[in-house]
Amino acid sequence: MVCVKALGRAMCAASCLLLAACGTEPASPEQQVRALIESVQQSIEEGSVRQVGDLLHEGYSDPRHANRYAAVRTLFGITQRHRGVHLFTVIKTIDLTAQQDSADAVVYVAMTGVPVESMQALVSLKADLYRFDLGLVEERGEWLVLSARWERMDSSLL
Repeated sequence: MVCVKALGRAMCAASCLLLAACGTEPASPEQQVRALIESVQQSIEEGSVRQVGDLLHEGYSDPRHANRYAAVRTLFGITQRHRGVHLFTVIKTIDLTAQQDSADAVVYVAMTGVPVESMQALVSLKADLYRFDLGLVEERGEWLVLSARWERMDSSLL
């Protein structure tokens, strides 16, 4: 009897959550791009190279990698050598095209061996700093990374 009541409460709660979700507006293209960048960050920190690969467009390329498979292989090597990679990211700009189906983003990334929660904490660490220029594209309702360029930055800029 207790199980039936608990199941009924769970189904009621799930129905309420579903109805609440139906009433929300869809995320804007900029919010979707921010979510993509956050997903890449989270996947790298979790060491889930396969998930990162799923976030790269089939036509992905960058100055060091001819395709997404080469980029994923390199990322796999990095995550194997540096267990416990933590990223502190700041999205500087997101420029959407007029059609809002592609975008360019500038993202600053600090890579450390420990979690960083704030800019103040970052200053005290010796982090590797990079600027990423990302080309992003929306395909079949999903935003993907199409291209990336990066350069190392001087830590004195903090």
